Amino acid sequence: PKGSLSTTSKLIREHISQAIDGNKIMQMLDKIDSHTEYINAVTKLLPYSIGKVKPYEEVEHFDPPVINIHFLDTEKKEED
Repeated sequence: PKGSLSTTSKLIREHISQAIDGNKIMQMLDKIDSHTEYINAVTKLLPYSIGKVKPYEEVEHFDPPVINIHFLDTEKKEED
């Protein structure tokens, strides 16, 4: 279905997630002294681990149309 992850995308995302969780990445992050640089590095890695979110698109709302149906001659006429 449209918007769902393909098996290839899912596999790639799992591998990247494992690499991010791995000791090597953690060791590299531990070497960053600045708190700001550490947060920036982690923030840049997060989309590869948890997936990117598409931006919210505002949808135009409108009132549903009103449909009136009038039946003519709906009463039974009595025959004389």
